Amino acid sequence: MDDKVIVIFKRRASEQGIDIEIPKDITAAELIYGLNQGLHLGINIDDPIHAYMRSENPIALIRGDVTIEKLGIRNGSVIIMGE
Repeated sequence: MDDKVIVIFKRRASEQGIDIEIPKDITAAELIYGLNQGLHLGINIDDPIHAYMRSENPIALIRGDVTIEKLGIRNGSVIIMGE
């Protein structure tokens, strides 16, 4: 069984995305922190109200200490930062 997934990351739902490979065993908070640092997104990770993302396929709110695998994120899922 593969321990990584390839997802499409978009800053906004209307924008074109980029493919990102992420491990299934990281938490949502770790994913947000890593994307924020790596892509310079400007998310205030100290403010939990703004430190979240959402996904499509499956529809999920990405935040907190739940793992990507438990959220159901899989190959081809779309992760959206805003809007």
